Amino acid sequence: MFEGCGPAADAAVSACGRHRWWLQRRWDPAGPRLLFIGLNPSRADGRRDDPTLRRLVGFARAWGYGALEVLNLFSRITASPAVLRRSQEPLDARNDLWLVQRASALGPMDAVWLGWGNGGRWRQRDRQVLALLERHLPAHTPVLVLALTAAGQPRHPLYAAAAAQPLRLLHPGDVLRFAAPP
Repeated sequence: MFEGCGPAADAAVSACGRHRWWLQRRWDPAGPRLLFIGLNPSRADGRRDDPTLRRLVGFARAWGYGALEVLNLFSRITASPAVLRRSQEPLDARNDLWLVQRASALGPMDAVWLGWGNGGRWRQRDRQVLALLERHLPAHTPVLVLALTAAGQPRHPLYAAAAAQPLRLLHPGDVLRFAAPP
C-alpha cells in the first residue's frame, strides 16, 4: 500500500532491527492523526505493510483520519505474542520516550486508539502505559477502542468487522471505562 512512498511511510527502528518504537502512514497531510497503541510491533516498517497494519490503516481511513501512527506497549518486533513473552528484551528503554513524545504532540483534532488485547496485562504494561497517557495526553484528546475484552482490555482490531466503529473511553486512568454517550 505505501511501499516506496517516501514521507507517507516512516518508522523508527533500532539499529539491530529487533525493536520498533514508532511507525507512520500518512495519506492526507491536512487530516487529523490517529495514534494506535497495540501490544508489540508486527513486521511492518518504513517500507513494508503487513496484514495488521493494512487493517489499522483501513479503519483509520474509514473513520476520517489522514494519518496513522503506531506505537506499542512492548517494542520487540515479532508476529507472535508467545515469542514476545520468551524474549530476553521485550521492551527497549526508548519505547516510553516515544509514547510520551507522540502522545504529547497530538492536536485538537487527533485521537488515540487503544488495541493491545489481553496480552497487555503481561508485566502490568497496560497500567504503566495508561499512567503515561494520563500524565502526558492532552485533556481534549479522545481515547478510542473497538470494544473491551471480558478482562477489561482494549480489543485488538485484526479480526474486527470492517464496518466496526470506535467507542470513546473516559480519559485514561487505572481502569478503562466507556464515556457516556453524547
